[in-house]
Amino acid sequence: MKNELRFAFFDVDDTLIHIKSMFDFYHFWCYEVWHRPQLHDDFEAAFARMFSEGRTREELNSAYYRYFTGVVPQLLDSAGSDWATDRLARPEDLFVAPVVEELQRLQGEGVIPVFVSGSFNALLEPIARTLEVPHILATNLEVGEDGLYTGNIMAPQTIGMGKALAVQGFLQHHVASPSRCYAFGDDLSDLPMLNVVGHPVAVGTGTILAERAATANWPVIATSELS
Repeated sequence: MKNELRFAFFDVDDTLIHIKSMFDFYHFWCYEVWHRPQLHDDFEAAFARMFSEGRTREELNSAYYRYFTGVVPQLLDSAGSDWATDRLARPEDLFVAPVVEELQRLQGEGVIPVFVSGSFNALLEPIARTLEVPHILATNLEVGEDGLYTGNIMAPQTIGMGKALAVQGFLQHHVASPSRCYAFGDDLSDLPMLNVVGHPVAVGTGTILAERAATANWPVIATSELS
């Protein structure tokens, strides 16, 4: 038990960072890469409609990646890196300080942090390097025979129950006990992931997840931004 690997699984958007990376990036993509603001206006209108229809997070996540159908992977990677460089230039605006402090405290105790996010690697990798996070479980985009993105995503979809499946697969691969691991999330959709570890932590107060955490006697990290 002494040398057994321990992991801490972190949702990213609104848990470790103040923004929703995918939506913030799409604004950057339309304005800074394509220089076509109308693309972003159309995107926002489409997602507003889907939100009003009560679409699930899984459906919204799938819809988002269809906007990259036909894109060259290298272009998306480059744009993602540029976006992250811009956001990381102001870390005090990007990071949720109390959660980063907890991540670093656990690192000091030998617990290995892992990102678990519906976002994609081009956005997450620079943030992971900054925080010295060695593992990322995120959305993988399908590449077609022509070398371009198809608009589809690969399983498991790292949203909702998919996060739990990704974490379970990761723990099995690393032969680590879920009971000795941590998970952090801010939204009810993170609940399946939180339920598969021994040390779940809710981020933010005044949410449905925080209410569930209080009932279950889980720790809650209060942040003024998310309260």
